[in-house]
Amino acid sequence: MPTALDELLQSLATARDADQQHAVLSQLAEQLRNAAEILQWARNNAHWRQLPAPTWEWLRTATDTARDLADGLDELGPAFASPRAPATAPAPPAPAARRAPAPRR
Repeated sequence: MPTALDELLQSLATARDADQQHAVLSQLAEQLRNAAEILQWARNNAHWRQLPAPTWEWLRTATDTARDLADGLDELGPAFASPRAPATAPAPPAPAARRAPAPRR
């Protein structure tokens, strides 16, 4: 799976099966986490350089948003994966046949 966002976007054109689509979303989540780290770095530098508070706040919001998006993709990504056959479990026991009560005499 490519890691560059433009290549990841291009891979969507060929992602035909569900597992490939899930892989694209997983990679996107990872790239969003990387973006959040870069934004965190910029935020720290904005604070250190004493840039205006709105700049620092915007970077904080952008960092949090990138992390939230990555977490959301982690949660919904499996819905795009191919359904897996459940593990073979023993079949539940058949219900016991009920006998009709004997007629009263």
